Amino acid sequence: MSPHPETPSASTPQRTARVAAGDRAMQRTTLIALAVGVLLAAVVVIIAATRPDPGALRGALVGSGLTLVIVLPTVAVTFLGKRLTPISMAATVLGSWAVKMFIVILVLIAVKDLASISTPWIGLALLVGAVSAILVEAVLLARTRQPLDVEAPQGLEEDQGTTGGV
Repeated sequence: MSPHPETPSASTPQRTARVAAGDRAMQRTTLIALAVGVLLAAVVVIIAATRPDPGALRGALVGSGLTLVIVLPTVAVTFLGKRLTPISMAATVLGSWAVKMFIVILVLIAVKDLASISTPWIGLALLVGAVSAILVEAVLLARTRQPLDVEAPQGLEEDQGTTGGV
């Protein structure tokens, strides 16, 4: 049921098609960003494996894991988002961001003093994987230019004209 019964139902199928296309574009964008992030993190792991320092490989693996911690919740939210209300979607995005930042910080604190894990390689893998994925996602979302689909309630203009005002 529409909260505005006087709104014509002819625009509903067109609006639903735009929303579905926007959802697909968002999902495709986050999956591409995930693929780019994982691919680049794998390249860093391969480069780290060629280094004589065994801590380099371990650090690159930890950084690649943190890349997944950063990117996977975003992908999950885009697939769950179409079932959520705007308020629950905002809470989910904020909550997932807080949890993944908490995990990244805890892992970095836990491994900072371990000599067997190279922290510069953690940073490099995290930087290359997660930041590249975020940049790809931002560029692709900006290129899709999803319209803000907000409809004013019917009769709003009429009510404003009769209230007078200052």
